[in-house]
Amino acid sequence: RVNKKMKRGALRSALTDALTSGKVSVVDELSFDEPKTRRAAEVIEALELEGAVLLVLPGPSSDGIVERSFRNLASVRVAYVPALAVYEVLAADRVLFTQGALDALEGGTQPAEATSDEAPGKEAEA
Repeated sequence: RVNKKMKRGALRSALTDALTSGKVSVVDELSFDEPKTRRAAEVIEALELEGAVLLVLPGPSSDGIVERSFRNLASVRVAYVPALAVYEVLAADRVLFTQGALDALEGGTQPAEATSDEAPGKEAEA
């Protein structure tokens, strides 16, 4: 097993590499009135993102419209900050963050939709 500190370090390293190689893009927010794959494809095209795209969101949205809009695009993979894996970052040709996801990643906080009764940094004992 790999401990949490090593996982965070590996993710930090992968994200740093992606940033220095120009793979990272940030958008303020993604929101649609209804799930439309065509609109999602237009966003990807407008941002000139080619190849395998990793879309990083702060967490699952309450209505799931953004996720449903992007999931039908073969070249796009949707990931959430709490479950972001090093392999996903390395395998992607481009990484697209929303500003909320970037803030959650930098702050190490969970997104608003995934609030918990426990203090931050504390884990429940099993």
